[in-house]
Amino acid sequence: MKCQHSAPRQVCLDGVSQVDKRPVGSPAKPSDQPAKQQVKVQVLKCRKESCRGLLAFEETDEGYLLGQVLELAEVDEEQRRFFPCPKCGSRLLVEEYVHRDGKLRVRVSGFIPTA
Repeated sequence: MKCQHSAPRQVCLDGVSQVDKRPVGSPAKPSDQPAKQQVKVQVLKCRKESCRGLLAFEETDEGYLLGQVLELAEVDEEQRRFFPCPKCGSRLLVEEYVHRDGKLRVRVSGFIPTA
């Protein structure tokens, strides 16, 4: 017995209609999905070559930090915002800037190594 279904998301198994089990919102075919540019994210590292300590923040391949991290930065006597390296004590200076998409972002703008 052969099934005759017009619905595109139904499959017939042994003459019994079965609804396709793809997740909701998934495309019918991989080729139907537009190519998305993947943003690469890595852990923020100390800029001191001999240290390379890890900080508890994420940095994209474009150099901006993810999340609302500016509020977490410490402020020195010259009113510069920075994240101290937990391993060597060097300072990664951070600043807000307007990204090309028009959104306000945070990036590492400088580095002050320890002696």
